[in-house]
Amino acid sequence: MSTSSSWIKNIALACASVAVTAVLAEGALRAAGFSYPNFWEPDPVTGSKLRPGMEGWQRDEGRAFVKVNSQGWRDREHSVAKPAGTYRIAVLGDSYAEAMQVDLERTFWSLLPKRLESCGFAPGKRIETVNFGVSGYGTAHELLTLQERVWPYSPDMVLLAFFPGNDVRNNSKALEGEKRPYFSLKDGKLMLDAAFRDDPEFKEKQRIAEHRAWLQEARLYQLMRRVKAGNVAQHFHNAPVAAALAAGQKLTEPGLDEQVFLEPKDAKWQEAWSITDRLVEAANAETKSHSARFVLAILSTPGSVFPDAQLRARYAASLGVKSLFYPEERLEALGRHDGFEVLALAPAMQRAADEKHVFLHGFANTKPGFGHWNEAGHALAADLIARDLCGRP
Repeated sequence: MSTSSSWIKNIALACASVAVTAVLAEGALRAAGFSYPNFWEPDPVTGSKLRPGMEGWQRDEGRAFVKVNSQGWRDREHSVAKPAGTYRIAVLGDSYAEAMQVDLERTFWSLLPKRLESCGFAPGKRIETVNFGVSGYGTAHELLTLQERVWPYSPDMVLLAFFPGNDVRNNSKALEGEKRPYFSLKDGKLMLDAAFRDDPEFKEKQRIAEHRAWLQEARLYQLMRRVKAGNVAQHFHNAPVAAALAAGQKLTEPGLDEQVFLEPKDAKWQEAWSITDRLVEAANAETKSHSARFVLAILSTPGSVFPDAQLRARYAASLGVKSLFYPEERLEALGRHDGFEVLALAPAMQRAADEKHVFLHGFANTKPGFGHWNEAGHALAADLIARDLCGRP
C-alpha cells in the first residue's frame, strides 16, 4: 500500500470515528434530557424574534417547557382571523410577557381571560389573549411589533406591558448600544433608525439562521453554546444578589437600572425618557387609529415589591428618593394628559407582598425576590389587571 493511500485511509477512519462519537454523544445528551435551545433569531423589523416551532426546556430561572407557536409567539396556536363572538386582547411586552420562567397556563395573560369573563367584562363574548411578548424588547420594538404584526389579528384591546427595570434604557441607542432598531427625536417627532439591517454582523446572523436552522436542534451545538457562554445565565441572579442582600440596603440586580427611580438629570437619561414618552404616545395613537382600546400596564420591578418595608426604605434612601414609584407617577401623568388608561401594578403588589410576606419575583433555583415574576407574581398581576379593567367602562 502506498504512503498516500495509507494516509487517506487513516483520515477516513478518523473522520468516521469522530462522526460515530458525535452521533453517540448526541444520543446520550438527548437521552439525558439535555435541552438548552436558542429560542430567538435575527429579525429585520425588531432586531430579534422568536423562532417559529422552537421548543425545549428553560431551566436557568424557574422551570418550564417552552414551545413557540407556528406564528412565532410564545403562546398557544391562534387563528389570525378573529373568531366570531370573541373579544381579543393583544399583549405587548418583553421577557415578562414572554414569561419563559413559568408554564404557559400560569402566565398573567393566560390567566386573564377567565378572570375577565367572571366579572362580566365584554358580556356575551369569549375573551382571548394573544401574546406578542419577546425577551429584550423595549417600547420601540413593541411599537414596531404593533405596527407590523398585530393588526392582522384584529384585537379589540392592546395591553402594553411596560417594565420599568430596563424598558427606558432599551429605548435609547446611547444607553443600550446594541445593534437593533431605535427611535430618535427630531423636532419632537420620532425618527426610526434601522441602520442595524445593513450591519455585516447582523447579515451573517441572518444567513446562519436561514441556512442552518437544523443546527439549533442539535444537543451538541446547544452544549457548545452553553460552554461558550460560561453558564452566565445560570449564575446571573445568585452571587451579585447575595452580596446586595448582605449589604442590607441594595435591592438592585444586574441588567436592571436604578436610574429609573429618579427624575432624570443626566442628558442621556432625559433623552431616553423623552423617547419613551413619545413611543407610548405613538402606541396609543396607533391603537386608536384602528378603533381599539389602549391600556398601559406598568409592571413591578423586583425591588419595589420586595416584602421587607425597612429594606425598601433603606434602598430608597440610598438612591436619594422617597419612593420607588417614579416611573408609575410619570407614566400616569402622561396617561392623564393624553387620555389613555394606565394600570400601575406595583403599589398594590407591594401591599400584597407585605401583608402575606410573599415573594412575587424569584425562584427556588435563583434568589427569592429577584428576577422575573414567579407563579405568584403572574397570578396577582392577572388579578389586578382584571380588577382594574372590570372596574372601568
